Amino acid sequence: MGMSGDTMENSLEEFGQDEERFGPRGPSEHRRELADRLIRRLNVKEHNAIFEMISAKAYYGGILIMILVFFYWIFIHSASDNPELGVSILMQLSFADVAIAVMVFGLFSAFFRDYSRELGQLLPSLISGGMIIVCGFYFIEPLVYGFVSNELEIQTALWRSLRLGFLWGGVTFCAHFLVDASLLLWLKQFCANHDIDISPEAEEHIPDPPVESIA
Repeated sequence: MGMSGDTMENSLEEFGQDEERFGPRGPSEHRRELADRLIRRLNVKEHNAIFEMISAKAYYGGILIMILVFFYWIFIHSASDNPELGVSILMQLSFADVAIAVMVFGLFSAFFRDYSRELGQLLPSLISGGMIIVCGFYFIEPLVYGFVSNELEIQTALWRSLRLGFLWGGVTFCAHFLVDASLLLWLKQFCANHDIDISPEAEEHIPDPPVESIA
């Protein structure tokens, strides 16, 4: 993607060459690279598309949140599972509390992983990896109770793991939408602060080869 007047790369080079234009609070090299990377990864075709993309991603993120809330309320909180059976050995949580833990850990794990990927930081990825292990443990634990011990019936164990897997996958997708929306919001503000107008690159026109006349 490019920007009006010049391409994104040319405009970013101008930032680095003209420090006086922005003063001591001008954009750092890291922020310029981040803006360029976001434009390319999220396929921002032009400046006005940022507004539509922020709205769309936040919209779908909100839909997913409410779907997960209703799913938890109907299929877990209001379900007939006996909370005394299959209590987790990790923090002694009941199944309903395990479902909440999976949503929380799964959501923050996806948040940290996505931000680490964009910002190039080590610590968020380490935290994300640890949270993934916790979610995986909670997901597998009902299956262990069902197939290895007699504490849960196999059908109940499968149904519990299936519900946990749905919640885990749902919050992961939700986090992707919300992270992208927040990064696009930052990109919109960055472009506004530095008078950057994103526009499609001009398509190269390849002229047709000349037709030789037949004598």
